[in-house]
Amino acid sequence: MFSLLLSTAAQAWAQSAAGAGGAQQQQGGGAQLFIIMGGFILIFYFLLIRPQKKQQKERQNMLDNIKKGDRIQTNGGLLGTVTGIDASELTVLIAPEVRVKMARAAVAGVLKRSPDSSSKSDSGDSSDKTGGKAD
Repeated sequence: MFSLLLSTAAQAWAQSAAGAGGAQQQQGGGAQLFIIMGGFILIFYFLLIRPQKKQQKERQNMLDNIKKGDRIQTNGGLLGTVTGIDASELTVLIAPEVRVKMARAAVAGVLKRSPDSSSKSDSGDSSDKTGGKAD
């Protein structure tokens, strides 16, 4: 499909660049070029923009649904259990008696949901990108 669009775009460009026809032929080539450009815009939307927006929405949903007791993995690779939640920060237990404060945005994924939060969460949110599953 992509090669067909490219060949059609090349033909339209060649016809409009040649200028050997009447005004009606040039106008048809211009309309054809606009159709090709619209096709490219649709391809970019469905292959690049739409999936990226969906991924951003899923990540934001994951960050918003973090609860106390959830086991998380950070972007740095640390594993820990959430013990406290603020608007933009989390307190995470990473070892016995070792708690760290970190930004919510530094969470790479939720590995295990706490038992009380799994009953409140969506049934479609049972696994995340790290491969963890809900209890």
